[in-house]
Amino acid sequence: MKWDRDELAALRLAGYAAIAAALVFVGALVYWQAFRDDLNSHPANPRLAAALAAPGRGRILDRDGHVLAQSLPDGRRVYRTAATAHVVGYLSGRYGAQGAELAFNDELIGRRGGDWLAALRSEVLRGAPEGFDVRLTIDLDVQMAAALALGNRPGAAVALDVRTGDVLAMVSWPNWDPNAFADEAPALLDDPKAPLLNRATQGLYPPGSTFKVVTAAAALSEGLVTPETIVVCDEAYVISGYTVSCGNVPQGPGTYPFRDAFAYSVNAVFARLGVELGWQPLLRTARAFGFESPIPFELPTASSQVVAGHSPLSDALLASTAFGQGELLVTPLQMALVAAAVANDGLLPQPRLLAGVYEGGRRTEGPPAPRARRVLDARVAGELRSMMADVVAKGQANLGPLKMPAAGKTGTAETGRGTAHAWFIGFAPVDAPKVAVAVIVEDGGRGGEVAAPVAGTILQAALVP
Repeated sequence: MKWDRDELAALRLAGYAAIAAALVFVGALVYWQAFRDDLNSHPANPRLAAALAAPGRGRILDRDGHVLAQSLPDGRRVYRTAATAHVVGYLSGRYGAQGAELAFNDELIGRRGGDWLAALRSEVLRGAPEGFDVRLTIDLDVQMAAALALGNRPGAAVALDVRTGDVLAMVSWPNWDPNAFADEAPALLDDPKAPLLNRATQGLYPPGSTFKVVTAAAALSEGLVTPETIVVCDEAYVISGYTVSCGNVPQGPGTYPFRDAFAYSVNAVFARLGVELGWQPLLRTARAFGFESPIPFELPTASSQVVAGHSPLSDALLASTAFGQGELLVTPLQMALVAAAVANDGLLPQPRLLAGVYEGGRRTEGPPAPRARRVLDARVAGELRSMMADVVAKGQANLGPLKMPAAGKTGTAETGRGTAHAWFIGFAPVDAPKVAVAVIVEDGGRGGEVAAPVAGTILQAALVP
């Protein structure tokens, strides 16, 4: 049979169309099966975990190489301790993945971001490249010390390197046994105590007097006060019918330096200061510290709140916000960063969890470069360090076993249920800060008596070999 020119052209077009359709199909297959990382890595995608719980999956290590998670020859994933459960996470054929297992999944299965050939090979040939080991910034010794110090009390603790942002410890309780997760998951999901919630990054709490660090930073930055400014508190401060007492200062109502009002946590002084300062400088300072935005971090974070929704910015609300109540809701990670910025001469470090990726024992990828942005003038940060050192020096925080000078701020945050959360944020050593901490004990009572000893234990573990 002979084909005329038009028929041959039509045949070629049909062939091209068929090839194009096949390519579109393959391209779509590859796109949906391999490249949609937001879907493939979604914690609700059980196919992710079912496919990746294999002997070749890489290990998760602490900063010194201690194994935190690894796969056995039969494909079972085993975990070292419940103390790292919220950081390391879980990998389940039914419930997907969370924590570092999800955040660093590409590395753990041996695929780097954008490595489409490896993705294609994995999908088309159903092969699985040997996974890389992922080393975290977590220090297992510090993590264990934090977990033991917090004990079986609901709450959280975070420890950071103030310069690099390395997360040395991140503890949340209640936790769970990651080796029994498959059996216990239904009960964990239904538990009203929310053990699967990482309270360190996603728990939202009133900060109490720890927020006075932010208020003081705003007032010092605006030139409204200095640490030596004499402030007055006569019995109580009343604003728009809202009364705040002048308790706490040993010498009673009267006049004293601002640094004493900070050390002894005089609510009335901070209420008056907040109203004199105004909403905009306070909001500007809080947002500079990272409030009202998700914290850039490898694990999911909740945004800390200064005011709720469309609440009227009244003077009464401003007064209560300035001393740490109002509508404030914060994460422990956020408050650890506040302490770290003060310790780091006003530079706010970006927290990081990845210390490196290793292949065959050799590091093939380092941690992300340290990032920090200035949120306070160095002078203001220095004044705050001095004032926070006074909190400890004047006996307002029992730091337990810590054997070096430290600085911090206590908090006793009212919950509205007749209880109070115990808070402490701080850093050590005072003269050359290296590590910042934040601790909350839910419904724990006084921060200086309950949360501060936990913080002291963590700082001791992090700073003393």
